[in-house]
Amino acid sequence: MSILRGAKGTWDDVREAQRAHVQSIDLLTRRQHQALDALQTLSRPRVCEPVELLGGVLFTAPAPGRTVAEEMADRPWDTAALLDAILLSLTTVHTGDGARYLRQAWPLTERSILDVFRTQLAGPAAARYIADLGRDSLIPEGERLDVIARVETAVRRLLRLTEAIRPRQRAGVFGDAQPGNIFLSDHRLTFINPALHWAAGPEPDVAKLISRTFLLALAQPSRGDERRITQGAVAALGRYFQAVPAFERVARLREVMVLWVMDTVSTLATYLSAPAGFPLSDAQMVILSQARRVATLTERVSGLLIGSSSGLDLLETVFHEVEHTVLDLR
Repeated sequence: MSILRGAKGTWDDVREAQRAHVQSIDLLTRRQHQALDALQTLSRPRVCEPVELLGGVLFTAPAPGRTVAEEMADRPWDTAALLDAILLSLTTVHTGDGARYLRQAWPLTERSILDVFRTQLAGPAAARYIADLGRDSLIPEGERLDVIARVETAVRRLLRLTEAIRPRQRAGVFGDAQPGNIFLSDHRLTFINPALHWAAGPEPDVAKLISRTFLLALAQPSRGDERRITQGAVAALGRYFQAVPAFERVARLREVMVLWVMDTVSTLATYLSAPAGFPLSDAQMVILSQARRVATLTERVSGLLIGSSSGLDLLETVFHEVEHTVLDLR
C-alpha cells in the first residue's frame, strides 16, 4: 500500500530497489522456499511443494481442494472440527521440529503478528497513518472518524499489553496459519505461505487462526452462519486451553487474546489504507463495510484485557462480549 502511495519514491526508484532486493540473501520468498523444503520432510503439516524461485517470486505446485475459509462458509457448523484439525496438524512444528529448523535457518520474523503490529501502528509515522485510514473508502466521514478513534484506543491499550507476549526463542510457529492459507481435500489439510519464526509457544498460530476465523464470521451474509462460526471458534479455543497445564494457562491464554486483537487491528488497518481502486477481495470489502463493528470489537476486547479477569474466565468474558454486544451492531 505504501509503495502505491509513493512512500518509496517514483516507479523508477521502486524498480531499482526491487532489482537489488531480489538478489539479497535474506529475500523473504527465498526463506519461504527454504521453509517449505524443510516442512516437506515432516509428517505434518502437509505443505505445498515449492517448484521454482524466479525473479523473486516463489512458484509452488497447486494445493489440492478448497480453502478452509471456503469450507467454513459453506458448512459453518463444522468450524470447531476444522480448527481442531488445523491445530493438531501444527503440533509437530510447535513441539520441536520447528525449533530444530530455525536454529540453522533465517526466520521470517517480520511476518509475525507482533512485528507487523509494531511496524504498522507503533512506529514514528503511526499517528499520521491511523489518521488517514479510510480516506479513500466509501465510509461516511463521521463513521470513519469513529473508527479511527476506536482503533487509536485499541492500539494504545495493546502497546501497554505487549508484556503479555512472552520472550521468543523457545518454539517454532508456522506463522501464517489462517483459514485462507489452508486447503482441504479428502480429509487432508495442505498449508501454504509459511512464515516460520521463533515464539515462546504456539500462541501466535492459535491467535492468527482465531483472529481470521472471526473476521470470516463477520463477512457472512447470514447472522446464523456468523454465530455458528463464532461459536465454533470459541469451542475449539476452549478445548485447546483445557489441555494446557493449569500453571501455564493464564499467561498463554492472555497472550493469545492480545495477539488476536493485534492481528485484527492490523488487518482492519490494512484494508482501510487501500488506495482508491485497489482490488480488494469480496470478503475484504465486506469487512471494510463493517469497519465500525470490527473497530468496536477491538476497542472493547482490548479494554477487557487490561482488566482483572484471567484464565478461562477471561475467555468466557471476551466471547460473551463478541456474541452478545459487538455482533448486535450488525
